[in-house]
Amino acid sequence: MVRHGQASFGKENYDQLSEKGRKQCGILAEYLIRTGLSFDAVYAGDMARQKDTAREMSATYRAHDRSLPELRVMPEFNEYSSRDIIMAHIRDVAQEDPGMKTDMERLYVDKRAFQRVFEKIMARWISGEADKPGVIRWRDFCERVQSGLRKVMAENGRKKKVLICTSGGPISAVVQMALDLSDEKALRIAWHIANTSVTTFVYDDDRVELTGFNHTAHLELLNDYEWITYR
Repeated sequence: MVRHGQASFGKENYDQLSEKGRKQCGILAEYLIRTGLSFDAVYAGDMARQKDTAREMSATYRAHDRSLPELRVMPEFNEYSSRDIIMAHIRDVAQEDPGMKTDMERLYVDKRAFQRVFEKIMARWISGEADKPGVIRWRDFCERVQSGLRKVMAENGRKKKVLICTSGGPISAVVQMALDLSDEKALRIAWHIANTSVTTFVYDDDRVELTGFNHTAHLELLNDYEWITYR
């Protein structure tokens, strides 16, 4: 599972890769080509940043006279709507913690302020104690992602190499499934999933095991940590 390249934080449309995000995808693809890795199937969620991550990788493979299988789109791997969750809970969080006011005023212009507010809101959302009409619940989100993964496993069978381009939320939901983590721990690990990082699993029938988490070797080899991004 690969998290999408850097998206467009602070822009009117977040759901598009930034220029750096597109380059991150190409760098990952070149790294995978050098390792000799090929795939039997490629999937992505139905969000632009997820599909474009797969497409950018595919373009790099073609540039090296290699190819990736045709992209299959599965909405089960879509990210939750952070905007919907924020809008549903932000007033309640502001009332509960007036000290967050300054961060809230800088929500979409300061990544650190956004992260502090977002963590507070997400902890409230994931607890299930303050569900809001029209906003997906964390458990329902996880069940949707995990159902999608089971479909992929059934479609491809054993001993197949499958690439899924998705987002931090779905990746953390599958890690939770593999390690039987609590909701709170699954949420905490999501904060550390970098753009175009690689998280690997092995599967057998309905069993999924984690074999690697949040690998960014393709970016680390550039010796410039500005390439390792989270937003």
